Amino acid sequence: MIAAQSNQPRRPFLMSFISQISEDLKNAMRAKDTVALNVIRNLKSALKYAAIEKLGADGELGDTDALAVVRKEIKKLQDSVEGAEKAGRAEAVDA
Repeated sequence: MIAAQSNQPRRPFLMSFISQISEDLKNAMRAKDTVALNVIRNLKSALKYAAIEKLGADGELGDTDALAVVRKEIKKLQDSVEGAEKAGRAEAVDA
């Protein structure tokens, strides 16, 4: 028996941005990639902090807000690297 088809177009399963980060965290753990693991953990922490700040303890950011947090974190890291390079602290840049 063939199931009746709906008139609505089929959309592929799209994972939310935060769900994708959680999957990346699991993959980094499995691969024992400590650099990726540290970066993703820090990013998840920043996302959770932003969600709590904006929506309360049970809130979860949408993709647009989450992407804004990621951009902010990237900017902070770039500024840190630039400051370390200007100060001649190559060990801080490599870390």
